[in-house]
Amino acid sequence: MGIIKRMPSSLADQIAAGEVVERPAAVVKELIENAIDAGASHVSVVTEQGGQKLISVTDNGSGMGGDDLALAFERHATSKIETSKDLAAIKTLGFRGEALPSIASVAKVWARSATGDDQGHEISVEGSKTDGVKPAPPVKGTTVQVKTLFYNTPARRKFLKAPRTEHQHIIEVVRRFALCYPDIAFELTSNGKELFRLPPADLSDRIGAVFGRHYRSSILPLSLSKEAFTIAGFVGNLSLVRGRPKEQYIFLNGRAVQDRLLNSAVYGAYRSLIGRGEFPFFVINITMPHEEVDVNVHPAKSEVRFRDEWRVYHVLKLAVTEAIRDIPGMLPSFDPLPGASSYRGQLEPANGGLAAAIAADTRPIFEPAPGPAGGDAGAQPLPKRSIGDQLEMARPLGDLPERSTAPYNPERIWQVHNKYIFSQVATGIVIIDQHVAHERVLYEAALQAFNGDALPSQTVLFPQVLELPPDDYFRLIDLIPALERLGFRLREFGKDTVIVEGVPTDVAWGREREIITDVIDRTDRRIEGAELFEKMAAAYSCKAAVKAGDPLTLEEMRNVVDRLFATENPYYCPHGRPTVVHMSSTELDRRFERI
Repeated sequence: MGIIKRMPSSLADQIAAGEVVERPAAVVKELIENAIDAGASHVSVVTEQGGQKLISVTDNGSGMGGDDLALAFERHATSKIETSKDLAAIKTLGFRGEALPSIASVAKVWARSATGDDQGHEISVEGSKTDGVKPAPPVKGTTVQVKTLFYNTPARRKFLKAPRTEHQHIIEVVRRFALCYPDIAFELTSNGKELFRLPPADLSDRIGAVFGRHYRSSILPLSLSKEAFTIAGFVGNLSLVRGRPKEQYIFLNGRAVQDRLLNSAVYGAYRSLIGRGEFPFFVINITMPHEEVDVNVHPAKSEVRFRDEWRVYHVLKLAVTEAIRDIPGMLPSFDPLPGASSYRGQLEPANGGLAAAIAADTRPIFEPAPGPAGGDAGAQPLPKRSIGDQLEMARPLGDLPERSTAPYNPERIWQVHNKYIFSQVATGIVIIDQHVAHERVLYEAALQAFNGDALPSQTVLFPQVLELPPDDYFRLIDLIPALERLGFRLREFGKDTVIVEGVPTDVAWGREREIITDVIDRTDRRIEGAELFEKMAAAYSCKAAVKAGDPLTLEEMRNVVDRLFATENPYYCPHGRPTVVHMSSTELDRRFERI
């Protein structure tokens, strides 16, 4: 007897399902694709426990008759391709006929569908086994419910992440389809809470509905038609640059794709505007002949292969370059106000009518911020302060050594290119990078705040309203206790929205969103304790520190340098960059050939 045996069909189905159904979000993706291919104008998604207990997708598409409903759960049965020629120009999202049978092989599935005639049909499938099609109410469209995913494959089930993590992946899937198809209404409800209710809209309004009004007012239109290519969408200005690669969306002929070359084309256009480790926001639709691209590369259908990939690269880069050409001219003016440092600006109502309404409301919406010693220092909105005043208020390390003992000459100190602080010392000169120096100061202050007394807070003149994407909002809720240790005071304010009522005294008013979103970006859910505090401190200090290009007064420079040399490690920033460079008199003499 031979050693090779035919595999049971149920086992083969489970193995095949592993390529298509990686996690609950993959189920949501496949079901939404079927709904869109069916011509749906409204798609509703309901989940429980991150999709592990329940996933339900309902659409108002064309629906199926009884025979088609039964056949849909057989492997390689599809209405989307018929011959090998169809593979050369695939125009639908699905085409393999694997999604429904793969899902049904590892879950308990119930489906109901109707074409709008006098009769609907329903079917139940459990582990690829069914008792046939039954009559159902004639509600046009299709509903598919998936329960207890991976109930019969415990090895797969135990590798699922926590429900909240799986929930975040589902949010991202729905968000991706909502951006790709703004003319379709989408709803997402999780554990009884509505997360998305998105009516049909144009793309710019859909971006605002998904990410918040701040995004709607910070995007630039992109449009280019060249030869057989049409590129359209929106790219973000510099206020939407994030610290992680998350909010980058490229859609090719109505399909979300992941392609490093296309992403690099966009990043290349931004190269002169953003730094390493920064990622711009973009939602870009590429339309091209279907025969020029092969989508039959990977079971997830997110990877594609181009006939001429470099041609696509250059056209995309050109389109983005044209769209962001005016970004340098759009940057706000930083002309100094009388008697104040030029980079310090008073916070204005940044969210239109909502922020203005809050500012005009005379009711007490928050308690005064306690002072450093628990007093009443924050009872009134603070006047505009220079960085010197703010640094003095926020000294976290107690009394600093007298300037006469500091390793620089406070009487001979000056700023070069609004970037470096020079000072004469007995052995030559020291050059201090003002940004990384201040970053080191704030980093150690933040670590002390996590391990001891919280940093003092100042009440902002206009409470800042932050409307966040759902996944960022959930992460922020987890981080609020730690942010309060840094001096932020936050309050929930409706769906996916918080109000910033107080900020650390070292933070320039109006920088709250930038700092908080960067903290969210750079803190992974899997870390906690000391490692989490270190990452939060590093993100906070980097964004809150003075920047290269910020002019400083003499007193402000002294404050930065005094506090730098009072830290435990004044010579390196939290990322390892040097803060101080020493050039000896001997080196200077050698450069001028005196020796």
